[in-house]
Amino acid sequence: MTSLSRASAPAKAILVGEHFVVAGCPAIAVAVDVRARAEARLLAEEGVVEVSSRELGSGTFGAQADPRSPLYPVYAAARAVLARAHLNLGLEVRVESDIPPGAGMGSSAAVAVATVAATASLLGLRLSLEEVSSLAYEAEVVVHGRPSGIDNTVSTYGGAIYYRRGEGFVRLEADLEPVRIVLADSGIPRSTGEMVSKVLALKSRHQGVVDRIYDAAARLVEAARDAIERGDYETLGELMNINHGLLSALGVSNAKLEELVYAARAAGALGAKITGAGGGGMVLALAWKEDAEEVARALAKVSGRVILAPISSEGVRGEG
Repeated sequence: MTSLSRASAPAKAILVGEHFVVAGCPAIAVAVDVRARAEARLLAEEGVVEVSSRELGSGTFGAQADPRSPLYPVYAAARAVLARAHLNLGLEVRVESDIPPGAGMGSSAAVAVATVAATASLLGLRLSLEEVSSLAYEAEVVVHGRPSGIDNTVSTYGGAIYYRRGEGFVRLEADLEPVRIVLADSGIPRSTGEMVSKVLALKSRHQGVVDRIYDAAARLVEAARDAIERGDYETLGELMNINHGLLSALGVSNAKLEELVYAARAAGALGAKITGAGGGGMVLALAWKEDAEEVARALAKVSGRVILAPISSEGVRGEG
């Protein structure tokens, strides 16, 4: 065991395929190099986990841990590792995240992944990436019920991940260095459940029509996977624009999201679209590395929060 261990894990963004995954269509997500970090050290008192967060304050968890605490997910991730190691040691876990919460970027999963990795390293427990992802998922289940698993997978492995519900995940082999992700916040609160229900109701009313949209979305994701693996980012950008049109047809766009999408495209983005549930939240643009600053500047004129970052080929990592 070491006296102190640190780890970090990246955010995630859905590149293509959101909403359609509910009906079994595939999706592709990428790791965005905006990170959550965790630091773990041993405490003398057994069975106690002290958690502190730059964003959420601090708390102490023991046998009577309160699952309603916003810090409980960190405790759950640390406890999952202790259980795997068959230990009941005391821990202090400090976390901080540059990933905006509630933005569809997998903030809680990245914190869980970083916590698992830091705690395992502290205990001298050698975990595979699959085991790190699995333990982080266990913590996410405790807190969120039935997450898809895509957030913790992307955060653990990094790069681009192809996912289809019920079939698992495939990490795509790709050179992601030439492009950057630019995310812009609409400033409108997002409600994933509300948007999913809205789309499913539309599908129920016009199934013969909407089924064709879902079929197009599934074909689009396969074409996007091929484009990523070939490094053809101009084609990927075009497919992202088409994906946005399909999402707009499902009724999850609005005037603000359209303003952001078209501002990004006018500034030179390869493609721009809603990312996540829609109705609010974030817009995602893909740009060549040399054009990304211009896209970010254009979006900053119409968005209160803009994030420019590389696609992180590296997932969870130790931080010394």
